[in-house]
Amino acid sequence: MTTKLYAPKVYLFAFHLFKTPDVDGNVSIKDPDLLWDKCHEIFAKFHIKEQLNLHPPQPHNDRFDLLDGAKTNDFFLPIHTEISYKNADLKLEGFAYPLQLYDSYGLGLNLGCPDPPLNNGQKIQPVDSSVLEALNPDYCFLPDTIQSYFGQTVIITALLSDNQKRQGDKFLEELADECIREFAYDPHKRPELYRKGQLFGSPIFEYGLITTPDTYRHILVWLFSDPVTDTKFQEGYQLLLDLFFYRNKVITEFRHSRDTYTDAYQAYKHIQHLIRQTFNQLPQTTDTLDEESLKYLKGQLKEMAKQTVEYSDLLRDLESRRNSIAINADNYKTKLQLIRNKFTLDKDKDISFLASFYRENCQVFQEQIQGDLGYFVPGANLLEKAISSIRGIVEIDQAQRDRIREDQDKTREQEEKDRDYRLERTIQVLGIGLGTGGLVASSFNHIDKPLLPPFSTNKPHPVISTFFWSVLAALLAGLATWWITKKKTKT
Repeated sequence: MTTKLYAPKVYLFAFHLFKTPDVDGNVSIKDPDLLWDKCHEIFAKFHIKEQLNLHPPQPHNDRFDLLDGAKTNDFFLPIHTEISYKNADLKLEGFAYPLQLYDSYGLGLNLGCPDPPLNNGQKIQPVDSSVLEALNPDYCFLPDTIQSYFGQTVIITALLSDNQKRQGDKFLEELADECIREFAYDPHKRPELYRKGQLFGSPIFEYGLITTPDTYRHILVWLFSDPVTDTKFQEGYQLLLDLFFYRNKVITEFRHSRDTYTDAYQAYKHIQHLIRQTFNQLPQTTDTLDEESLKYLKGQLKEMAKQTVEYSDLLRDLESRRNSIAINADNYKTKLQLIRNKFTLDKDKDISFLASFYRENCQVFQEQIQGDLGYFVPGANLLEKAISSIRGIVEIDQAQRDRIREDQDKTREQEEKDRDYRLERTIQVLGIGLGTGGLVASSFNHIDKPLLPPFSTNKPHPVISTFFWSVLAALLAGLATWWITKKKTKT
């Protein structure tokens, strides 16, 4: 048996990044008009005939209402339609509110059963809670379908009857659970209860675990026990939209930081392995590295330099996420204060349900990322020290190699000089000796005497005398030249 709901409505607050400057200052983002495409799809599912005509975004505006309405101050597009529900036509009404928030688009979309006109005595006709399934065909209001960059928040509202108001807290929580079951009929798409409290004097239940960012679906069930609650909601609608914008930006940044954390953790492990592997390959002796080891170390240095750049980028991304969370958390806090001021709310009571996100989650997110940085920063220092150590080893070894090569070059150069000098001396000795011998030989002119038989005379033949004196003169001249050049070499 389903519970009766009175004037149930669905409010969607979705946010999508539509521009991000690249290095040339141009706009580069995937599906910048995604929200408007999804809005048109929802209009088609509910047979909504109204047209969402938009102004172009204003690049220099922080906030700009985008609806191109019939009048200048038309910021909300009224919606009226009918759907088939339990073999009857069910009237629905609501509005669409498109706007620009800095570099993002925001879409506020409301659809639900109308309230009866005031002061006409007409009672609200209740509907079964199953109507919430009809208000979410094909899960068109869930983030699984919309997939906006900065996520979304859905609020389901319903008025409580006098009888329901008299029920206890257990009944109200069960009613909120029933609303979630009908709205997200698939159990895999159904978020769990996260917290409950009071907002503007009525009970509110928050579904969706922030600790599971990959499957996070943020849905609030707000049961109006006091007409003032609905009035404050409508009057503070734009402030609440801003509040949810900053809330979803904080959560999105934290979710991205978890992806960066995973990448940084893998990079840190790779760096540790790279350093261990490099130093394990070093020889245990103090001898000069061989050519292969030196080439290996130079290759590892290049790889470490590459890892340093990539790892530093990951750490900068984590720090950037932390700063972004801090900025958007402060913006969230500012909007909270504006809501307090608008409705003169008690700081510690009436706004505590919304304030808990700032006090608890935002602080935890920043501390978590700060802890991540505390874990990963030593990895960058370790990598820098390893690079310095290996570079020192390579430079020392290279210097030793250069000295050895220089000594070898000097030795080889000296040997070449000595060899050239020895050759030069040899040529000089032979040249002078042979020249001197030739001169002596040319001084004998008796070679025309006939050659006599051996032992027929006591005097040698002039030819023999000439040969003897030529050889003797050559030897004496050569020895004198050798002695003189050797003396010059020593000096």
